[in-house]
Amino acid sequence: MAGAWARVMVWLIVPSLALVACVRDATPPGPMQTAGGPELSLTGPVWKWTGSLFNDDTRWTPTDPNVYHIEFTPPGAVAIRADCNRVAGTYAKDGNRLTIALGPSTMVACPPGSLGSEYLRQLGMVSSYLFHEGKLVLELKFHSGTMTFVPSAPAGLAATTWKVVSYNNGNEAVVSVATGTEMTLSFDAGGRVAGLAGCNNYTGSFESGTGTLRVGALASTRKLCASPPSVMEQERKFLAALQNAATFKIEGNLLWIRDPGGAIQVIASR
Repeated sequence: MAGAWARVMVWLIVPSLALVACVRDATPPGPMQTAGGPELSLTGPVWKWTGSLFNDDTRWTPTDPNVYHIEFTPPGAVAIRADCNRVAGTYAKDGNRLTIALGPSTMVACPPGSLGSEYLRQLGMVSSYLFHEGKLVLELKFHSGTMTFVPSAPAGLAATTWKVVSYNNGNEAVVSVATGTEMTLSFDAGGRVAGLAGCNNYTGSFESGTGTLRVGALASTRKLCASPPSVMEQERKFLAALQNAATFKIEGNLLWIRDPGGAIQVIASR
């Protein structure tokens, strides 16, 4: 009798376990969060593209993820870098559904091998998102594939050197460095900033925190540069722009310095 009762119990338990397994397998997966995951969100990090995988096994892998990134801001705007071009746009989010609308773009001709156009094409196909092991996964329309991103690591200014690309001329315009001249920025670990301002060398103090930057009074040599004639004026405006610094952000190989109102003051590359 005891043996028969045991067989009945086994008969009842085994189907129950199978039912539990089926229920678990049938549950659609939700967004996967990392440790501390509930705080992980689209906004905040600058997300670097590490690659895409399509259902036909086509893979796209950028040689340098630092030149392919996207930043989501709370008002619903996106700032995109697609290799040598910058693109503005908007996004709409409803739960895990996500759409990205691309807007104005610069029109720089990128070098051969660039994935800029393909990267933008894929962003226009995004339909939803999730987080998995600290990564952002953007799912494409018709379940055709996924794009994977990782957050850019926070970067400080100490012990970095930069070549100035553009500066604010004080007339609400960001202009390129004049042809035939060079301006540089070097931040040391002791709180000193120094470099070449196009003609003269300069030096001064700086303080930086998490995204904040304050540049103290700057001293420079007094050499007169006659050619090109505008180099001295360029130098004066660049140093004034540098001293307007309030925030900074490092995106890949670019340094962005802005004033308290968010206006770009200096753009420099590594």
